[in-house]
Amino acid sequence: MIKICKLTAEIMTLVMLTSCGRIVQMTGENVIKSQKDISETVITSFVTESVSTESSTEPPVPSSVTAPSPVKIDIEMMMKNEIESSFVIDNFETVMQEPELPTGCEITALTQTMNYYGFNIDKVDLCDIFMPIDYNGYYTMNEAYLGDPHATNGFGCNAPVIVNTANDYFEYIGSDWYAMDITEVSLDEIFYCIAQDIPVIVWTTIDQRETIAEYQFVLGCGEDFWFNPFQHCVTIYGYDYDRNIVNIADPLVGNTEYDMERFRRIYDIMGSQAVIIAGNEESAGKIYTTEEEQKIWLEKNRPEDDEEEKESIYIINEE
Repeated sequence: MIKICKLTAEIMTLVMLTSCGRIVQMTGENVIKSQKDISETVITSFVTESVSTESSTEPPVPSSVTAPSPVKIDIEMMMKNEIESSFVIDNFETVMQEPELPTGCEITALTQTMNYYGFNIDKVDLCDIFMPIDYNGYYTMNEAYLGDPHATNGFGCNAPVIVNTANDYFEYIGSDWYAMDITEVSLDEIFYCIAQDIPVIVWTTIDQRETIAEYQFVLGCGEDFWFNPFQHCVTIYGYDYDRNIVNIADPLVGNTEYDMERFRRIYDIMGSQAVIIAGNEESAGKIYTTEEEQKIWLEKNRPEDDEEEKESIYIINEE
């Protein structure tokens, strides 16, 4: 679990930006406390067999219940098959991020994707218990959510954080399910996943704005922090080449359609970040740990935060 550290870098005097639907303001002087085209290159590196590669600790499965062995996801094999010109995953429902998580689009996109498979996790629980959060601007967005997803001034996180969050939850319930980071796959390769009834979490922008990352400040770890002021995270659950649209579960909008080519450009701009979750159909949505085992896991992995380490560099713009 990432330990929240004090911000050691001097923050720029004032920055105005938008993240997941809210205008926010930062200042280094006023500090408040807050919570937290088809590609010709065939993919060969995204075959994962077990969540144990993500964690050094095996999920605690009771002896009386045995979880099925993990499945493999191989996009290369998917692409050897022709797919229909259009496909929509049935019964995929959007989870709205507001009002509880005004800047928590990434964790909400994960929630709605997990719920499609029957896990029925609450977005706030998934956020507060399982997602590493850095309130102070020390770590990168590959390591933790930067800011406070409960407030209008949070920034966000990248694909590795969502993968780790999902895998921590699956360990907590003793499940064989796991998350995979398939960043750098093309949008067309994603459609091969969709055609197999596998929804895909991707990074895009609010209102499909074609914007790029802007320099913000130096993180406490010493790295420059660049952030796209309209970063957003959604789940793709369908596509239609004939109509040139992508079916999107947008946590700010709901189930909607976006122009395919525009969405493709923005997906590329945002680093082609993508995440899927996978497992055996018979174990979808099932919990394999007892309440006592879950309590032990929580005590080990989520110690109470030190209130003194929650001092934030953010201030809500109330104008």
